[in-house]
Amino acid sequence: MRLSSEKNQPFALRAAIVLLSSFLLVFEASAQLRRGNATGERRSFSHEGRDRAFRIHVPGSYDPDKPIPLVFVFHGGGGNADQASSLGWTPLAEKHGFLVVYPEGLEKHWNDGRDSKKFAQHDAEIDDVAFVLALLEQIKKEFHVDSRRIYATGNSNGGFFSHRLAIDASETFTAAGVVIATLAKPYQASFQPSDPVSMLFMNGTDDPFVPYDGGPVTPNLIPGLVRSANHDFGRGECASTEQAVQLWLERNGLEKVEPVLEKLPDHDPDDGCTVEKTRWSGGVDDAEVILYRIEGGGHNSPGRPQYLPARIIGKTCGDLNGIEAVWEFFSRHQKPHGGES
Repeated sequence: MRLSSEKNQPFALRAAIVLLSSFLLVFEASAQLRRGNATGERRSFSHEGRDRAFRIHVPGSYDPDKPIPLVFVFHGGGGNADQASSLGWTPLAEKHGFLVVYPEGLEKHWNDGRDSKKFAQHDAEIDDVAFVLALLEQIKKEFHVDSRRIYATGNSNGGFFSHRLAIDASETFTAAGVVIATLAKPYQASFQPSDPVSMLFMNGTDDPFVPYDGGPVTPNLIPGLVRSANHDFGRGECASTEQAVQLWLERNGLEKVEPVLEKLPDHDPDDGCTVEKTRWSGGVDDAEVILYRIEGGGHNSPGRPQYLPARIIGKTCGDLNGIEAVWEFFSRHQKPHGGES
């Protein structure tokens, strides 16, 4: 018998839905909690009547007389600034001499532009783009930030949001690293960044939550139950990775450029993944687009621990360090205008 509403659902099925909902919350948090100790200094400031938190790490080499690059790192759904700061960006910032800031989303979520029933009210009330730009101004008051070298990156919800910043604040951000995320579906039709932005995408073809080929973003852990229960666990829809790449190729003046294709060495033959890197370079203002296609990869940044079993999140690629690849990409790009702050 087909179930058409929650009222008609057997008690056992409704109980299972509640349990699954609870498990999804635990799942979102556990993806972040296994990372390690928080780094940087925790701070907060008031924005639009709300106390907004973030962490910041200032490298020991910082010289206030010299402009310094700034990287924003955004946590995934269910995470926070403490957890994002434990992913490995802080030691990289110390090594290469850039500021790294870990903003914190309200209710562990970023308003990334997806039309999600789960977060509809939250997203209608919270303007996270305005928050990040206000945070940037706060940081500029204290540190000598190089306005030509401001970057955004994140995983999953943080990756979607980094992509939104690249579109909505393209005059501010030099480059963005979108990891296990693509583009919120509503932005596909309204895509109009004012400035070129260099973009890096790093996605697995077998990601069970953010489909490489686009569609509903759903933590679909028990597909049969979700379908039979007629219950919406969706997080909105996304464009495909290839569609997102194509939009930026056109915006950056790269649609007629012959890409350079590279198959990375299979350093970890037991991970069930391989990596194909495609690079389009020499666009407007020297912008470029890079796609790391993780063949067989799941919902995890390459080089990170397998934080949940592969049957749940898919396989984790061990053939490259995703964070180092994103920074190497950032380090090669600066805006041709904007000057020092």
